[in-house]
Amino acid sequence: MLTAVEHPDLALTASGLDLAAVSALPALAVAEIAGRDSVAAAVVAVRERGFRTILPTAVYTGTEYGDRQAPERAAQRLRELVGDSARVLPLVSLASPGLWSALNGRFASVVHQAFGMCSPCLACHLYMHLARVPLAWALGDVPLIAGERDSHGGRAKLSQTPLGIDAYVRVLARSGIELIEPVRHVHDGAGITALVGDDWEAGERQLRCVHSGNYLALDGAVAYDELAYSRYLHGFMEPAGLALAEAWRADPEPDYEAVLRRVLEGSDAA
Repeated sequence: MLTAVEHPDLALTASGLDLAAVSALPALAVAEIAGRDSVAAAVVAVRERGFRTILPTAVYTGTEYGDRQAPERAAQRLRELVGDSARVLPLVSLASPGLWSALNGRFASVVHQAFGMCSPCLACHLYMHLARVPLAWALGDVPLIAGERDSHGGRAKLSQTPLGIDAYVRVLARSGIELIEPVRHVHDGAGITALVGDDWEAGERQLRCVHSGNYLALDGAVAYDELAYSRYLHGFMEPAGLALAEAWRADPEPDYEAVLRRVLEGSDAA
C-alpha cells in the first residue's frame, strides 16, 4: 500500500509497524530499495557500519511499469543476505505525486531555459532521497542507505555522476540526515554480483521507468554540457532540495510548486 511521504507514521502503520516501536529498535537505518545495487548497498552498510535493524523502503514516482512485486522481492533477498547480522523489517512504500511533479514536471521548460539542460532523471533521484527524509526524521534522524554508483562498468548515468551524488549527500546532510552510499565506488558489475549473488543480473527484477534513456544520443552515448550540468545542480537542484526540507519543517504538506517557484525566481540563472 502506497502512503504519502508527508505522513511517515501512517506509512509505517500501513506496513504493520509502529513509529515508537521502530524508533526504539537498535542501530536503525532506512534502506532505499530498488534494484540489486540498492540491496548490495544495504549489505555493505550492515557489514561496515554495524546496523542491526534495516527498514526497507520503496518510493514510487508514477513513471514505473513492470513487476510491482519486485521491491518486495528485493527486500526479501536482503533479509536472506543479512539475516544473521541484522533484522530487516517489512517494506514500507511511499509516494508523493505533487512533490515529483513540482521537481520534475511543472517547471521543466523554465529549468531548461535557465540552465541549458533538463532531464527528469536528475531531480527524480533527489526526489527519491527527499521522499524518505520525513520518515528518517520521525525515526530519530536515522541514516539513509542508497545504492548509487559513480560508474556502471564505464557506462555513465546522468543521475549518478560524482557531482550529482555529492549534491544529494550535501542536501540531505544540511537537512540533518546522513546519506550513505556504500557501493558508490564499486564500478563494475562483478563487485555487485559478489554481494547479491550470481543469479541476479544487472537491470533484472526491478521496476522500469518510462523516461529510461531520455538523455542518450541516437548511438546510445551519453553526451552533456558539463557546465550546464553544474549550473543546474548548484542553481536549482541543491537549492530546491534544501527549500523543500525547510518547508517540511514548517508544514508537513507545503505547496511544493510555490516553494520551487521561489527557488527559480531567486536563482542566478533566472
